[in-house]
Amino acid sequence: MKVNIYKKVGLNENYISLYYDKTDEETEIAKNFLLSCQKKILGQDQNSEKERFILPGEILYLETVDRKCFLYLKDTEWQTDTTLQGFLDRFENQGFVRISKSMVVNIFHIRELKAEANMRVNVILKNGEVLTVNRSYRNAFYTYLKHLKKKED
Repeated sequence: MKVNIYKKVGLNENYISLYYDKTDEETEIAKNFLLSCQKKILGQDQNSEKERFILPGEILYLETVDRKCFLYLKDTEWQTDTTLQGFLDRFENQGFVRISKSMVVNIFHIRELKAEANMRVNVILKNGEVLTVNRSYRNAFYTYLKHLKKKED
C-alpha cells in the first residue's frame, strides 16, 4: 500500500482519504483504523464531574472495579458507562486485548514484557505502570500480539 502524507496550511479541518481498488486484509486494517479514529468514548472525571470524549488511542488500559469501568490515560483516570466487552467489540482490532477478567490493555502503550513465575507475564507500560497478564489470558494475549505482528510484516 502506498502512503502519501502532505501538510497543507490553511485547512479548516484535517482529513484523510483512502483510495482502494479491492478490499484485501491490508486495506481492511487501514479502513478499520481510520474509522476507529472517529469513534470516541465518553468519560466522566469523578473528582470534578467533568465529561469529555476520549479517543481510543489515548487509553493505556481499562479496568473494571466494583462493576464500574475506568479508562486510564497517561496521567488521568476517567469512568465510562461502557463495559470491557462492549469496548472490545468496538476497538479490539485497534490494539486492545484482554489480559484478565477485569482488565484490557492497549498494546501500543506497552514498553516491555517481563516473564514471571507461574506462567504470568508483567506488562510494563510506557508510563512505567506494571500490569499482570493472568495465566488464563496468556495464550490469547500472545496470539493477539503475533496476529498484529503478522499484519505489520
